[in-house]
Amino acid sequence: AVVSTQSTGFSMTRDKSHGYRSRLATLTVIILQSIFCGTAACLIDSDHFISAGSLDFQDAIAAHGRGMFHNSSIVLLLGLFHYFTPHNSLLILIVAFSSHQLRDGVRRGLVFFPLGHTARIPYPLYLASMALLTLIFPKFLLSSLRTIQRDSLLVKTF
Repeated sequence: AVVSTQSTGFSMTRDKSHGYRSRLATLTVIILQSIFCGTAACLIDSDHFISAGSLDFQDAIAAHGRGMFHNSSIVLLLGLFHYFTPHNSLLILIVAFSSHQLRDGVRRGLVFFPLGHTARIPYPLYLASMALLTLIFPKFLLSSLRTIQRDSLLVKTF
């Protein structure tokens, strides 16, 4: 069989085009997930405004006690949900809540409702935990993506 150099060149160009589009789509997903994670981590502090009963910033920072979203049991609950129904959104929320809880834990400790709270987290432990979260999260995310893709393929075939 004779292979035309024109068709081979066209095929290579088309394959490069698919590769670039795939990379762009992946980058878009990563950026959107990052925005979602950051927004969720910031929204956790909305419970200060709820506790204060006001949208005024000064009232929010003067509110007594910890808000309902500053409960580290939420992270455990999200992890349990993710175990039974793997979904990327749950992993992103776990990272958002974990990073927020760990940061606050340096100043006040972690709250595990209804069990109580821990002592303040030492700063070196906080740094190590954040580094570990940063290293482990992508592996869980990729594993979750593979599980979701496998399950969706199984659904499509049957």
